[in-house]
Amino acid sequence: MRSKLIAAVVSVAALAVPGTALADGSSGGGGSGGNGQAQASEQAAATLQAAASKAAAIQNAVNANAPVNVAGGDINGGSNTANQTANNSADSSASNDASTSQSSSQNQSDPPPSDSKSGGSNSCGCGDYGSSGGSGGNGQAQASEQAALTAQLAASKAKADQNAVNGNSPHNIAGGDVYSGDNAANQTANNRASSDANNSASTSQSNDQSQYDSPSYNSKSPSHDSKSPSCGCGSYGSGGYGSGGNGQAQKSKQAALTAQAALSAAKAHQNLVNANAPVNVAGGDIYGGSNTANQTANNAASSDASNSASTSQSNNQSQTDPPSGGDSKSCGCGSFGSGGNGQAQLSQQAALTAQLAASKAKADQNLVNANTPVNIAGGDVYGGSNAANQTGNNSASSSASNSASTSQTNNQSQTLSGGSCFMGCGGNGQAQLSYQDAATLQAALSKANANQNGVNANVPVNIAGGDVYGGSNTANQTGNNSASSSADNSASTSQSNNQSQTAGPSSCYFGCGGNGQAQLSGQAALTGQLALSSAKGNQNLVNANVPVNIAGGDVYGGSNTANQTGNNSASSSADNSASTSQSNDQSQTAGSSSCYFGCGGNGQAQLSSQDAATLQAALSKANANQNLVNANVPVNIAGYDIYGGSNAANQTGNNAADSSSSNGAGTSQGGGQTQST
Repeated sequence: MRSKLIAAVVSVAALAVPGTALADGSSGGGGSGGNGQAQASEQAAATLQAAASKAAAIQNAVNANAPVNVAGGDINGGSNTANQTANNSADSSASNDASTSQSSSQNQSDPPPSDSKSGGSNSCGCGDYGSSGGSGGNGQAQASEQAALTAQLAASKAKADQNAVNGNSPHNIAGGDVYSGDNAANQTANNRASSDANNSASTSQSNDQSQYDSPSYNSKSPSHDSKSPSCGCGSYGSGGYGSGGNGQAQKSKQAALTAQAALSAAKAHQNLVNANAPVNVAGGDIYGGSNTANQTANNAASSDASNSASTSQSNNQSQTDPPSGGDSKSCGCGSFGSGGNGQAQLSQQAALTAQLAASKAKADQNLVNANTPVNIAGGDVYGGSNAANQTGNNSASSSASNSASTSQTNNQSQTLSGGSCFMGCGGNGQAQLSYQDAATLQAALSKANANQNGVNANVPVNIAGGDVYGGSNTANQTGNNSASSSADNSASTSQSNNQSQTAGPSSCYFGCGGNGQAQLSGQAALTGQLALSSAKGNQNLVNANVPVNIAGGDVYGGSNTANQTGNNSASSSADNSASTSQSNDQSQTAGSSSCYFGCGGNGQAQLSSQDAATLQAALSKANANQNLVNANVPVNIAGYDIYGGSNAANQTGNNAADSSSSNGAGTSQGGGQTQST
C-alpha cells in the first residue's frame, strides 16, 4: 500500500506540470495537438481498532457471634448488634473511536498563452496566425479515487461476586443450656457489575473537480483577427478543415466500508445470610433470643453495547467551456467539418456499514434472614420472636443499539456556450453518469436475566427432645426483582443527485450536427435490520413461621403476622427504525439554433433509476415468574399436640411481563426531470 501511494504521488507530480510548460505560446503547424492537462489523485485510509476490557470483583464478608462449647457447661451468648456493610463493584469499559476524513480538490484552467509573434494567441495547438487544418483541441482530464476502511471491535466483561454472612450462632455439644442473645445486627450489601462496549466511527469523503477552458484572443492576426476560438483552429483564428474540439473529462470514485462489533456482558452474584441460629446437641434447653436484624441487599447487573457510524460522501463536478473571443465559438469550429467540444462526467459512490451489538446482563440474588434455634436430643426449645426486616433489590439491565447515518451527495454541472459553424460541423456532446449505492446491515441482540430467592424464616427445630415454643413471626420481607432488555436499530440513508446540462444557442449554415445531451442516474439503498430482545425475571419469596418437633413434646406455634411484598417485572423491547430518502433532479437545456440546410436536431436523453429495499425483523420476549409463600406451619412428628398460632400475615405480590416489538420504516423517493429546447 505504501509503495502504491508513493507511485501515485510521483505520477501526480509528473502530471501536474503547468500548461505553459507544455505549450509556451509558439505556433504549431497543421495537425498540431492542443495542450493536455491531467490530474490523478488516490487516497486510501485503513483503520483497525480492537479494545478488550475485563473486570472481576470478589468479596466475602463474615460478621459472626459464635461461641462454642463442647461437653461443658452452659453457653450464654451475648447479643449480636454488629453492623456489616459490604460494597462490591466491578466496572469494565471498552471503546473505539475512529474519525477518517478524506478531501480531494482538483482544478484545471486553460488560459490562452500570449503569442506576440504569430499574431495568434490560441490556447491550443495552433499554426501560423492560428491553427492550421486538422489541429487537435485542448484536453483536460481529472481522476480521483478515495477509499476508507474502518473495522472496530470492542469487548467488555464485568463480574461481581459477593458473599456476606452476619451470624449469631452459639453452639453447645453434650453440655448445658444455651442462652442466645438477641440478634439486632444490621447488614447492608451492595453488589454491582457494569459493562460497557462502544464503537464510534465517523467517515467523511469530499471531492471537488473543476475544469475551465478560457477563450483565446487573437490581436495580431490579419483581417480575420476577430475569430479567436479556444480550440484547435484554422488560419486567422478560425478552425481549419476538420479541426477537433476541446475535451473535458472528470471521474470520481468514493468507497467507504465500516464494520463494527460491540460485545458486552455483566454478571452479578449476591449471597446473603443473616442468621440467629443457636444449636444444642444432646444438651439442655435452648432459649433463643429475638431476631430483629435488618438486612438490605442491592444487586445489579448492567450491560450496554452500542455502535454508531456516520458516513458522508460528497462529490462536486463542474465543467465550463466559455465562448472564444470575437467569433464566440465554443468548439472546434471552422469551415468544413470541424468537430465539436466534448464534456464527460462520471461519479460513483458506495457506502457499506455492517454493525453488530450484543449485550447480556445477569443478576442472581439469594437472601436468607433466619431465626432458627436447633435442639437435637436435648431439652425444650424456646424460640424468640422474629421481627427482622429483609429488603432485597435485584435488577438486570441489558441494552444493545446500532445507529448508522449515511449521506451521499453528488452535483454535476456542464455548461457549453454557443458557437458558429459554417459547413458540416459536429455538435457538442455532454454526458453525465452518476451511481450511488448504500447498504446498511444492523443486528442488535440483548438479553437480561434476573433471579431472586428470598427466605425470611422463624423455624425452631427440636429432634427427639422436649417441647417447642415458637415465637411470633412479625418479620417484614420486601423483594424487588426486575429484568429489562432493549435492542434497537436505527438507520438513516440519504441519497441526493443533481445533474444539470446547458448548451448555448448555435448558428449553422449547412449540414451541421445538433448538440447531444445525456444524463444517467442510478440510486440503490439496502437496509437490513434485526433486533432480538429477551427479558426473564424469576422471583421466589418465602416468609415462614415453622416450628418443627420430631419424636418429642408439644409444639406451640407463635402467631404469624409477617408482611411480605414481592415485586417482579420483566420488560423487553425490540425496535427497528429505518429512514431512506432518495432524490434525483435532472435538467437539460439546449439553446435555439439557426440552421439553413440539412442541420441535425439536438438530442436529449434522461434516465433515472431508484431502488430502495428495507428488511426489518423485531423479536421480543418477556417472561416473569413469581412464587410467594407466606406460611405458618407448625410440624410435629410422632410427638404430642400442636397448638398453632394465628396467621394474620399480609402478602402482596406484583408480577408483570411487558413485551414490545416494532418496525418503523420510512422510504421517500423523488425524481424530477426537465428538458428544455
